[in-house]
Amino acid sequence: MFICSATLFLLAVPFVTGNCHADNCYRAIKSYQTATATEFCSEYLDHATVAPSQFASCGPSRLSSACSCLASSTSTSVPSTTPPTPIELISNGGFESGNTSPWVVAPGSGYVRITDNEESTVNFPFEAHSGDKFAQIGNSGDENPTTLSQPVSLTSGIKYSFKAFYSVLDLPLSSCYLQASIDANPFALATIYSGAGGGNPPRYYLLSGSFTASTTGISNLSVALWCDFSSIGGVFGLDDVSLL
Repeated sequence: MFICSATLFLLAVPFVTGNCHADNCYRAIKSYQTATATEFCSEYLDHATVAPSQFASCGPSRLSSACSCLASSTSTSVPSTTPPTPIELISNGGFESGNTSPWVVAPGSGYVRITDNEESTVNFPFEAHSGDKFAQIGNSGDENPTTLSQPVSLTSGIKYSFKAFYSVLDLPLSSCYLQASIDANPFALATIYSGAGGGNPPRYYLLSGSFTASTTGISNLSVALWCDFSSIGGVFGLDDVSLL
């Protein structure tokens, strides 16, 4: 039996993928309803199928070429929605190197000593927040801050997130403060009240904050600890300092 359709033409020859040649057949498909043409070409480039009468006379080879052109002209690149992985800007934030470098301890600071978990005793228990080491910081007295700082590379307009973990190893007699700053501009502050902390070993607390860089280049990140004028005593742990 022979069936003739006025609107459809069945391609009965093997399907062949063609290269793009923008001829009259391509222009006919392009001027057709975009959604319909795109749907047809999507199926046609996958397997031989029935063509609408508007371009059924093109034949398999020219249809393949036209659909290849249409696929090229309508394809768009989809930008990645995965945000870039933040880069850690702090070096030796966990003090696992066994020394303070590249941290710089400001003149007039109290003592800063890198301490290992193995040094913990029954009478003076402590441990790092993570790893084996942390920075032990002593109160310098007279409200003089003990300050550690290091240079970091920032990009203007980018928001950065800071965090550090601290513990109270020896209780202060008055309130103390731990503050993070960028180029002497504070952005995070924790108040350590008299009698706070302790434990065996002492627990860690989180100091966190964020800021948006105003310039591109090298800036100075600092972490400072000081106590009220009347306070004596007070030994603190600092570990896992991070800036992303």
